[in-house]
Amino acid sequence: MKLIVLGCHGPFPGSYGATSGYLVEEENTHILLDCGSGVISRYQRYYGLDKLKYIILSHLHSDHVGDMMVLRYALDIMRARGMVTEAVNVYCPQTPQNVFEDFKFNEVFNLQIINEETTLNIDGIEISFEKMTHPVETYAVKMKKGEKVFVYSGDTTYNEKLISFANKADLFLCDGNLLKEAQGPHLTAAQAAEIAKKAECKKLVLTHLSPLNSIKDYYDEATKVFGNTEIVRDFEVYVI
Repeated sequence: MKLIVLGCHGPFPGSYGATSGYLVEEENTHILLDCGSGVISRYQRYYGLDKLKYIILSHLHSDHVGDMMVLRYALDIMRARGMVTEAVNVYCPQTPQNVFEDFKFNEVFNLQIINEETTLNIDGIEISFEKMTHPVETYAVKMKKGEKVFVYSGDTTYNEKLISFANKADLFLCDGNLLKEAQGPHLTAAQAAEIAKKAECKKLVLTHLSPLNSIKDYYDEATKVFGNTEIVRDFEVYVI
């Protein structure tokens, strides 16, 4: 598997940035993981929108789903022109209900609700979910192909479930939005690194970065706890 970073800021983008969005590629399959502000424009650097078949949304906050609202218009127009014939499969929580209802626009999305019991197999990629601690219903996502394991935390505060869920992950993409002593519904860089260390992950990639914080501060805080840490970068490709 490969991970391509389309957007990594949160809860708003910096200049030339985009909020949460990642491509997971495996052979002839790709999955869009979260679809925040600016992600659909960046997706089209790699694929036409007619190639988009699978989207997983960790939760329905705007910085993770903002571009779903414009994607629905694109798909509706493309369908009218015969450019797409099938609805895009979207796997997501059902709440907040008002956001979920907005996805029902002209049936351009085939909506499938996720919870902790959900398991998927998309072209041989085994996918499971773990509920996290956040103001809205939110899930961490695990993707496994063969012996390789990729885990994405979604947004969360510190919780023990994430340690076991990320156990021995080859690549752990983790929310580390906050710096030490800051308060909010997210992990600090140090907390993300502590989870990676306890879970015995092979590599931590810190994401959901605030444009108001420096990359150096994120790096210094995380690497004091877990050495094999990278700070996410737009368009970076990680081989899992």
